[in-house]
Amino acid sequence: MSRDVKWGVLGLGKIAHKFVSDLQLVESCKLVAVASSNVERAKEFSKKYGVDRAYGTYESLYKDEEVDIIYIASLNQDHFQHTLDALRHQKAVLCEKPLGINQHQVSEMIRTAETQKVFLMEALWTRFNPLFEQLLQWIESGEIGVLRYINASFSFYGLDRELDSRLFNPEKGGGSLLDIGIYPLFLAYQLLKMPISLKATAVKSPSGVDEQIAMILTYEQAQAVLYSSFTHDEDMRAAICGEKGEIYIDSRWHEASTITLVKQGVPKRHTFDFLGKGYTYEILEANECVRKGKQQSSKWSLKDSLALAQMMDEVRAQNKIYYPGETK
Repeated sequence: MSRDVKWGVLGLGKIAHKFVSDLQLVESCKLVAVASSNVERAKEFSKKYGVDRAYGTYESLYKDEEVDIIYIASLNQDHFQHTLDALRHQKAVLCEKPLGINQHQVSEMIRTAETQKVFLMEALWTRFNPLFEQLLQWIESGEIGVLRYINASFSFYGLDRELDSRLFNPEKGGGSLLDIGIYPLFLAYQLLKMPISLKATAVKSPSGVDEQIAMILTYEQAQAVLYSSFTHDEDMRAAICGEKGEIYIDSRWHEASTITLVKQGVPKRHTFDFLGKGYTYEILEANECVRKGKQQSSKWSLKDSLALAQMMDEVRAQNKIYYPGETK
C-alpha cells in the first residue's frame, strides 16, 4: 500500500480553499499543517478542514518535520522567496502558477531544487486532467494530422477591482498575462513548443500592467492566436486545428470536462467526470513523484516552466511591462 504523503499549505486565500477541498478527496495523502502571516486566519482555515497544526509564520511550516511537500498558494510576487525557503528546508514544493515573476526567478528556483535534490513543480493543473490527456493522445496519434492553428483565450471582467488589487498592482505581480494569459500560452507551448517568432500587443491599466493582451505565435507550419483580458467576459472555447480535423474544448477550456474531435464534419464528443474540481490530478502527480523520489514531473517539467517564463518575459518586454526590481 502506498504511504501517505503529508502536505502543508502556505498562503490561505481563495485558491488554497479550492485546492484543499480537492486534496481531501485524494487517497493516500493528508493535509497536516497550514501557515499564514495571520495566525487567526490559519486557525480558522485549519478548523474548517480539520487540520492538526496552524502556523502564524511560514518558518514554522518549513521546519515541520512531518510535512513532505508544501503547496505554495501565496501571491505571485511571493512565489520566488517562499519556494526557495521551502526547498532549502528540504521540502518538496508544488507552487501555484506562475512559478516565478520572470525567467531569472524560475532559473534560480530550478537551481535550488537541483542543489537540494528536492521535487519542484509548477501547479499548472490543466495539464494533468483527463481531458488534456485525451487531447494529447488525439494529437500524438495523428487524429487531426499536422497541427496548423490554435486559438485560445482567457478573460473575465475585473475593471471593478481597485488598482491596488492583485490583478493590477505591479508590486503583487499583477496583469492579465501572469494571472490568466499563462493558460493560452501554456496550451500553445504544450502542443507546439517554442515559436519561431512571438508578437504581442497590450492595452495597459493606469498602474502600468496589462489589462488585456493579444499574442501571435508563429511556427514553421503553424500559428497560435492567443488572448487574455480583465476587461470583459467571453465564451472561452479553445480550437486546435489540423490538416485532417479539429479539436474543440468547451468553455471554460482550461477547466472544461467536454472535448470534441471533428473529422470530415462529423463530431465525436467526450465528457469526463472529474474527481472534485480537477486539482486532484496535479495532486496525484505530485504524490507519485514524491513517493518515487523524483525531482520533477515528466508531464510538466522544470524545463517547460522555464520556457513558459521566457515567453512571458518576451511578451512583457515587447510592451514595456516591468515589475519592481526588474531591469528596464
